[in-house]
Amino acid sequence: MIIDGKIGLKTDSVMKEYTKTGLKFEDGSTLNADLVVFATGLGDYRDGFKKILSEELGSKVKPVWGLDGDGEVRGAWRDIGVDNLWCMTGNLAMCRYHSRHLALREFFPLVLHFVVMLTVVDEQKSKL
Repeated sequence: MIIDGKIGLKTDSVMKEYTKTGLKFEDGSTLNADLVVFATGLGDYRDGFKKILSEELGSKVKPVWGLDGDGEVRGAWRDIGVDNLWCMTGNLAMCRYHSRHLALREFFPLVLHFVVMLTVVDEQKSKL
């Protein structure tokens, strides 16, 4: 569709704002559009973490995207190298599906700990 001219790309100016019919750019140009797709996935995903966290913590972040040795997606929805930091990324369906796994990973040990505590309390009560 791109080669046929049915889809256009504009990369020569930074977007400034949305308009009623499309986009306006910093160079003053406008573009009428039925649909706007931002393809911003270029570069190393970890650079964003370095800007938000710090260079030191950001440099500990493992690669995000691509496949690991087991054929699983690297970095997203799993340990990424910094304690208590998780990377939720991808499309909405992926995030909704995997957010449950991540929540269980963090929540299940707390539930297990709570169940063990209740068991110990019940055992103590039965000895009274």
